[in-house]
Amino acid sequence: MPEAGAFPVERFDAAVAAVEYRWEQIGLRPRRLDRKEIAAYRGRSVELGWRFEAQFSDGIRRLDVIVGRGFPFVPPRIVLVDRPPFLTWPHVEKDGVLCLTPDHATLSVDAPYDGIVSLLDEAFIMIEASIRGELDDDFCTEFLTYWHHAERGKTRTILSLVNPAPPSRIISIWEGTNRTVIAEDDNQLRTWLRNFAPTMPTSDIKLHRGVLTWLDEVPLPSQYPSSAREVYDLVTHAGSAHLLDDVAREARPRTFVVFGVNTDSGPAFATMVVNRPKVVRGRDPLIAGFRPSMVPENVFRARLFGGTPADRNEVDRVDPAWIHGRGHDPRIPKLRSTTVAVLGCGSVGAPVAQALARAGVGNLILVDKETLKGANVGRHPLGVGSIGASKAIALAQQIRSVLPHIRVTCHVSQVQDLLLHTDNPLSKVDLIVSVLGDWPAESLLDEWQAAQKHRIPIVYGWTEPHAAAGHAIVIFATGDRLRSGLDTYGSPHLVAVRWRQQTRLYEPACGAAFDPYGPVELGFVTSMVAQAALDAVLGQVLSGTHRIWLARRPFVESAGGTWSDELRAIAPHALEGATTIEKKWGRDAKDLAA
Repeated sequence: MPEAGAFPVERFDAAVAAVEYRWEQIGLRPRRLDRKEIAAYRGRSVELGWRFEAQFSDGIRRLDVIVGRGFPFVPPRIVLVDRPPFLTWPHVEKDGVLCLTPDHATLSVDAPYDGIVSLLDEAFIMIEASIRGELDDDFCTEFLTYWHHAERGKTRTILSLVNPAPPSRIISIWEGTNRTVIAEDDNQLRTWLRNFAPTMPTSDIKLHRGVLTWLDEVPLPSQYPSSAREVYDLVTHAGSAHLLDDVAREARPRTFVVFGVNTDSGPAFATMVVNRPKVVRGRDPLIAGFRPSMVPENVFRARLFGGTPADRNEVDRVDPAWIHGRGHDPRIPKLRSTTVAVLGCGSVGAPVAQALARAGVGNLILVDKETLKGANVGRHPLGVGSIGASKAIALAQQIRSVLPHIRVTCHVSQVQDLLLHTDNPLSKVDLIVSVLGDWPAESLLDEWQAAQKHRIPIVYGWTEPHAAAGHAIVIFATGDRLRSGLDTYGSPHLVAVRWRQQTRLYEPACGAAFDPYGPVELGFVTSMVAQAALDAVLGQVLSGTHRIWLARRPFVESAGGTWSDELRAIAPHALEGATTIEKKWGRDAKDLAA
């Protein structure tokens, strides 16, 4: 029996032997790299490599083929040994490794030689194109990559809430220990910080101003500023020196200048940080020779924006359009302006609320009177640390901290109390998602909706025992009612599963009944309910739509259930389960919608 680890070693050796055999067949005998040469690729986990000399239009250049212990399952890399200075040619990393294929590309693990030949062919084409200067535009297309490669000075994590569009303007800056956040204004920044870190002392929220300069063209690496003077020159060229002069008068330890530019793949941000000259032995270089208030403007500017090195940092966008669709989801503007109320923050409502927040819904109202119990934790997104806390409050805090740009309010209240209140907050929302599983409350909600002149869409959701099936109902048109598909006790006329025995279980406490199911089974149902809510907000679903999730038939049967006669009548094609069916709510069970 082979020893542990023998398999990958044997596969590596076989792949290497196959490659060298094929080279020998065609008369190539590339030299194996020695240990010193391999050590030059520190961080690449190189196990073995070969060196070629190849003729190009401008002369002979050396190429290395390097592989790691995971070869052939981990693709080889091609290295240009004889290369110009870093960032002269695109797609050449600092150690000479060529970026020949996108990260998602794959090579055949069964034909390692063919993979190397393919990469070498790509390398020859790229190098010749670089010699002719034909790839320089790639510096602009992939601007963020090359700015990242060119980072210098102090490393910072910079998060941006700023709208990535002109004009140049003053922005708001907050510097923390581990991150810097930039925003359009102080109000946006304070709100975000309060959501992200609600326990942060007010004394730690100290904001100052920075400058966003919008460039007309994407700079090449040779044009990236290195000194404070070059930062000022680029800002001046962009026509926003007056903004930088205004901010610079504050003479803060650091002045942040964010450059924005439109690339072929969308807008991009990059940051330069100008550091104030240090005060040495009480001597301030900015005001030396003058009274503090009497330093001439041109002298002050020349001293602050002199030849000292400036820090070059990348920016990580966390604005809603980027987080919820990388700037390419046309639904986000609509969702950002939408308010959704989620009634019930239990094992169904909580993940639905989280899904809607992650989808981009900008405003959530959470309603639940209950506290989290230990028995809830296994199938609830809140953890042990929230036991004893209000579900609505704890869930609101969690969503705010994960997505600080989302506005979340909560009511620790029964739904009936809100509906009967003169200032009912539910009357001003765009959509209600009710996952209460409480017929008295939902029957009142049904009556309330029917009485409104402008009917707010409501999505009702619930699960059947064991989460063997789940339901989502969309109601908003006149004449459609929740009660159309329920009896006077709130039991649905249509259930998907019948059970051989009672499914409800009880805890050793008064009224503590529950249906057994876990988060995995439940996930399909909550996703369906959340999707129905999005469709309702975006106008992509009709009123009276009834969606039913069916679990896999073997799962249903193993739990002691079988499909009901009603389900068999309306969906004979879906009896294997693991699918969603759609019908008109409240109509005869035989009328399955198209």
